[in-house]
Amino acid sequence: MPDRARNQVVILHGWSDTSDSFAPLANFLEARNFRTLDLFLADYLSMDDDVSIEDAAKAMQAALAARIADGELKPPFDLIVHSTGGLVARTWLAAYCAGLNPARMPVQRLLMLAPANFGSKLADVGQTILGRVVKGWDHGFHTGRLMLDGLALGSQFQWDLASRDLFAPDADEAAPVYGAELVWPFVIVGSMPYQHGLRQMVNETGSDGTVRVAAANLNAYGATLDFTRDAAPTVMRMTGAESVAAAQGALIPWQRRYDEAMVFPLAVMAHRDHASVTDPTTLGDTETAAQQAQFRNCLLDALGCPSYARYQALQQAWRGISDTVQDPASADDDHHMHLQINVRVVDEHGRPVSDYMIEFLAPNYAQTTDLTGLFHDKVIKGVHKNAQDASVRTIYIDRQRLFELFYVQIPAGQPKELRLSISATSPGDKVKYFADAFGGKGEFVVHSEEQTDRWLQRNATHFLKIVIPRIPSAEVFTLKHPD
Repeated sequence: MPDRARNQVVILHGWSDTSDSFAPLANFLEARNFRTLDLFLADYLSMDDDVSIEDAAKAMQAALAARIADGELKPPFDLIVHSTGGLVARTWLAAYCAGLNPARMPVQRLLMLAPANFGSKLADVGQTILGRVVKGWDHGFHTGRLMLDGLALGSQFQWDLASRDLFAPDADEAAPVYGAELVWPFVIVGSMPYQHGLRQMVNETGSDGTVRVAAANLNAYGATLDFTRDAAPTVMRMTGAESVAAAQGALIPWQRRYDEAMVFPLAVMAHRDHASVTDPTTLGDTETAAQQAQFRNCLLDALGCPSYARYQALQQAWRGISDTVQDPASADDDHHMHLQINVRVVDEHGRPVSDYMIEFLAPNYAQTTDLTGLFHDKVIKGVHKNAQDASVRTIYIDRQRLFELFYVQIPAGQPKELRLSISATSPGDKVKYFADAFGGKGEFVVHSEEQTDRWLQRNATHFLKIVIPRIPSAEVFTLKHPD
């Protein structure tokens, strides 16, 4: 590993931002013997409606190649990204760096500040009339439509990108980007909503005002539930997923492209929002000097990480920081742990199913319907239907309330578990879903108070593809003897 003082640092901004925002961060690093390099790329176009995240990633490759060719940039360098810059960087890595020999990998450490790895609720706001007036007034009322489509919760872009750098649909395609001898990602994200001005209108708990902690965290989980198989799923587990899938038949966990033992460090900062997480030189709102020092140390520890063993140790240390910020004993809802589930429903032929209902149930829910209502009213914080694909929903869950409000009220003697149920409206008179004329239902356990029976993980995004049977009536095809 190169000495930290010799490393170059490339900084990428996010949507509707410019490199000017990162002068304080660059000065902070330069004062600590880092050499920062603002590429022309650092001012990539993010507000033009005809520029996509993939376009920015391709331009990034050209800019990096030019700087490397003229000797100004010497790999391996470190990469700091903010917000949408995280998606641009991941797209670039997946397109141009996946499968490279470690000696040729251009990036060593990937420090992600409040990255929108799995979207932002505000992407839809950016495309409204309000967004075009507030953000697009000096851009011909453009707001970067294609980029905002990719940023939207549950977008097809995010599903595709995750399948390129995180998950491997086919083991033969598992060219890695992240690994002990490849790229080491770090994520630092705030959990303090905006404190001033009109920005407070968009705040939500478990976020930094713009990006949810669960959407920033690069550690994600994926599975396919196929109700067309003979064995219906009953339980989804985080551990031992392969054996569960083999036993149940219908649950197919997604294989990772990187080592299963690799966990990306995540540090949650209590007193930083989406903007202040880029500036270690300024004391944050309500932040103490000790808390600012902790934030600075996380930045420097990531960029100065000398070995993979140290990387693993930082993951544990940062989890301790996050657990302190998100202490269940705290009465501050802003710092509750949350999680989100991206659900996509298709029929057995791969056609999107848009008219369906997801319900969360307690065991023997017919006798405890009050718990079902409580979960949907108090534990679920939001359900977002993707504007580009109505078959996709993003369900946002307050994990702390799952334990404090839901599990504690399950009657004694019943398993403390959470079931997810899906029903779908029949597409017509001659075809129905499942075997029920009214749309049918599939059900499985998605979480349990028992640690070994949890698929839903803290501060994380979960991709869940559900395949449901499509059953034509006997009238669709008949056989008869000739008269």
